[in-house]
Amino acid sequence: MTTTQLFPFLKCAIDVGFHAIKISYVLNGQVYTVTVEATVGVGDTDMGLLQTGLTRQKKQLPNVLETEGQRYLTGRFVNLFARPIERLDFDRLTFAPELRALVYSTLGLAVQQAAQTLQIQPDENGVALGLIVALPVQVLQGPESKGVVQALESWLLGEHTFTLDGLPHKVQIQALKAMAQPLGSFFEWGLNSAGQWARSPADLKASVAVLDQGFNTLDLFHLSGGQIVRRYTGGETRGQRRAAKAMQDLLLQKTGRRVSLHEADDYVRQSCNGQRLEMVVKGETLDLKPLARQALDVAAGEVKAYLSQTWEDGKAFDYILLTGGGVLALGERLRSAYPNGILLADPVTANARGLAKFAQRSGVIEPVARLNQVA
Repeated sequence: MTTTQLFPFLKCAIDVGFHAIKISYVLNGQVYTVTVEATVGVGDTDMGLLQTGLTRQKKQLPNVLETEGQRYLTGRFVNLFARPIERLDFDRLTFAPELRALVYSTLGLAVQQAAQTLQIQPDENGVALGLIVALPVQVLQGPESKGVVQALESWLLGEHTFTLDGLPHKVQIQALKAMAQPLGSFFEWGLNSAGQWARSPADLKASVAVLDQGFNTLDLFHLSGGQIVRRYTGGETRGQRRAAKAMQDLLLQKTGRRVSLHEADDYVRQSCNGQRLEMVVKGETLDLKPLARQALDVAAGEVKAYLSQTWEDGKAFDYILLTGGGVLALGERLRSAYPNGILLADPVTANARGLAKFAQRSGVIEPVARLNQVA
């Protein structure tokens, strides 16, 4: 690898979702994204000499994050090595040890991806970046919104050192901006990778609604003429976790098997993707699809009831953008209620991708040296 080229200042967007944490950035006109399942545990992956000798299947390992003498397991397969920490309160979005572990894991993987793409390595000073943090509408509308942003700034701004899967990392976060998650999907729909409006001028003036169903929250957003309309904008904790919790309870009732919320959510998503959904319990193979459909019906009923009160028939909007991981499960049900609904191409990462595009606009987030020159 050559080291003559300087590592660029990365303008990133990070979506700290309850199901997965996503980070996006733009390099050479292309949007790149890294996704890490929002599962954290405290433990170790070392099995010593333990082995069955029955298969040669490659081990399924989570990421191993070490910082300040602490070790965390993050991402997929954490449940195979440790009990997952599953906090769903909004305080988790400001600062918690598990949030730091997830943010560091995601940043580390993004830096590794960027280095591989550019065929260069960061120098001893590390990587400088600016960060847009995507937060739920309910959080940014709430009375504690300023405190949330200040709490994020207090621990995110500055230098961070950690080791991810044995590789040392040094990251300098020089700028931070908090924005609403569904606004990212609007930008993904309307902006190009340089952050410029790429659709018709009429679409910029249109009445555009965004329905963003994440794991924990259901966010509704409305823009008209590029301006936020308060009447149809809000958020509730009616996300996909309702289906996951129903699936978790049904599995315990029908099989006696206890699974985590994230595992239950995976079963629901697999069912929606058309995959076979089976579980072997005491030597018997059980078809879990009927349970998944029942769980989805519970979630869909709650979502539709909320939408009928807030958006009614949706005829106040020219477009309704459907985004968030939850719409992959409820998309058909939602489109039956709103025929003008548009399912974004990659709804899971759309918020992060769109805000990363917006970050490329001049003056949104800039490196410290440039800000000093402007001043």
